[in-house]
Amino acid sequence: MAGMIDLVFEREAVNLALLHQELAAAFGAKLVGLSGNGRGVRVHLLDSTTPDERTMAGQIVAGHDAGKLTADQQAEHERGAVLDALRKPWAQWSPTDKDALLCLLAGELGLAVS
Repeated sequence: MAGMIDLVFEREAVNLALLHQELAAAFGAKLVGLSGNGRGVRVHLLDSTTPDERTMAGQIVAGHDAGKLTADQQAEHERGAVLDALRKPWAQWSPTDKDALLCLLAGELGLAVS
């Protein structure tokens, strides 16, 4: 049975979802997961990772840009911006506002919107 190791890195700012994607791209099935506590990040890898791979994990964590968003996070941010723009009395809504709401609703229903 394969074991697991934890690599601990001090790092305050981390976008865990993005860092997970970055590490998963580099390690595939060798990445078990990661966790953070606001002061650092713990990378969980299979114990079959080589010393070079462990060094690479450190480089990925060090090079991580916590200010970037995943595609899902960006989509959620954009959805929130559209909803914020719609927070006004109905009489002030333009046809573009109504189309934006319909697009959001269609997306929630899984309908294709172009």
